Amino acid sequence: MRIPSISPVVALAVAMTLQAQQQPKPKSQKEVEALQKVQAAAQAQNYDGELQAITYVLENFADTEYKPMLLNMAMDAAQRKGDQAQMTVYGERVLESDPNNIPARVLLAESIAGHTRENDLDKDQSLKKVDDYANKALDLLKTANTPPLGMAPEQWPEYKKELTSQAYDALGQAADLRKSYPDAIKNFKSAIDAQPTNAVPVARLSKAYVGAKQYDDAISTADKVLAMNDAPASVKQFAQTQKDAATKLKGAATPAK
Repeated sequence: MRIPSISPVVALAVAMTLQAQQQPKPKSQKEVEALQKVQAAAQAQNYDGELQAITYVLENFADTEYKPMLLNMAMDAAQRKGDQAQMTVYGERVLESDPNNIPARVLLAESIAGHTRENDLDKDQSLKKVDDYANKALDLLKTANTPPLGMAPEQWPEYKKELTSQAYDALGQAADLRKSYPDAIKNFKSAIDAQPTNAVPVARLSKAYVGAKQYDDAISTADKVLAMNDAPASVKQFAQTQKDAATKLKGAATPAK
């Protein structure tokens, strides 16, 4: 379930046309042409081509003022094409150049949480990264009043809610993988409070209730997802699976009369 992000095409176009002194500027016509190739690939949703074009700019224009933006675009493109390993590499490069980049921290937390499995040998290390990325993002969000480049100020409050919800959702997934169900329930509830219309943490809350053996809560929470008209089919299917599991386990736990 992908994290909403600023359109890389819009962000790059805005940056290339702004005339304020502190805005990034290309240093040569060749750099302009290379950046235009990045923009064209992004516009065509050619993620492999976009990554290749970004790599070309970074390798051939070492002093480009667009490096932070290009790294963000590369992270986004890798995530969109489903390459979690490459997304993580670019995400960490983003944080090397900008440790306070909130969307990067949230995307890394969600991606790592979503790709970690219970029997992974490096599960503990991965979940620690999730906690670190998400908690730092939440700290930064408390005082974040300026939208990222390319986003209109009026869009920032809603996007801030999304980021907050997704950070708590990542923490909830990490706690669920640790079987720390009270912590998972707490974090999923915080994710829902931040963005009540987001069906994903509601569905995951139902799963956490199943793990905690709170079957009635699991069933009623799953029903909330199933009643959401805008919930994606995959999320509703996940909620239905949790409801079925809770119903079965509740029946098995109820003594026969």
